[in-house]
Amino acid sequence: MKQYVLGVDGGGTKTQCALYDIEGNEVDLINWGPTNHEVLKGGYQGFKSEMTLMLNYLVKRNGLQTSQIVKSVFGMAGVDTRWQHKVISGVLKELGFNDFKLYNDAYLAIKAGSKNGWGIGVVNGTGCSVAGIDRTGGVLQVGGMGAITGDLGGGAYLGEKFIQSVYNYYFRCGAETCMLDMIPEELKVESKYDFIDNAIRKIEEGSISVRELNRIIFDAANKGDNLAIKILEELGRSLANSVNGCIRELKFDTPGLQVILSGSINTKAANPTITDTLKKCVTSANRDMAIEFILLDKPPVVGAVIWALEDIMDREQIIGLFMKY
Repeated sequence: MKQYVLGVDGGGTKTQCALYDIEGNEVDLINWGPTNHEVLKGGYQGFKSEMTLMLNYLVKRNGLQTSQIVKSVFGMAGVDTRWQHKVISGVLKELGFNDFKLYNDAYLAIKAGSKNGWGIGVVNGTGCSVAGIDRTGGVLQVGGMGAITGDLGGGAYLGEKFIQSVYNYYFRCGAETCMLDMIPEELKVESKYDFIDNAIRKIEEGSISVRELNRIIFDAANKGDNLAIKILEELGRSLANSVNGCIRELKFDTPGLQVILSGSINTKAANPTITDTLKKCVTSANRDMAIEFILLDKPPVVGAVIWALEDIMDREQIIGLFMKY
């Protein structure tokens, strides 16, 4: 029977599932909804249900059995602790997977974007996380768990910072900002006393997404707004601290280190302040290292497939196959 490898990039907004044969040929690519147990109704049970639906759909439309998938890599948002890894591994085994790797989705950027298969991945999209793989195979994730680990980043965080900036100006002697003139129509009210009530109601109703409000911070920064620039610089420094933590804890003692930047905030932001600040802080703290920053130009799920194929073929062969992306 023909054999396959599976790569999954599971997030809080969307999921990509890629099926390849063991020669490295693409067979199928599925775009799915969220598979992060932290955002799904039912938590871990919700994760199991969603994965069951997605994987059943995959095998049925390709006319194969789960046993034909010989290697799998799952890069999943929400796999941040050893306990989460244990629970989700158990679910994957129940679904019929035996030979698989399970990591936080931040690791996929490294496999997809680095030349040697090791480095540091910085994800800043729906949420944010930093992960490192060193040349000995050592791994470390820094952050990715929200306020409890002091994470600053992600679209929702920046959307909240916009709301905070307006509210602070109204009621907490906050700085004046041009963001006051950029309030979306859905949040406009006759009186400032109605602003936060209206915002919370709209968010709870789902008629406005906090994550989508992040664009206002970038637009304000492009207008030279000091507060918006300060918010973006703070985020860049926070991500740099996580990268520097990875460098300190892992074995990056060779001359070159690649830092792979992925996620919509890193790769599509309308203002470069976050990435510029990140690069400046990391390079200044590691002057003895040659650090290369790379914007990921492939879907992260490619990293999951590459990782799965590493147990089957030489990495140079794999990179040659994926140069088309």
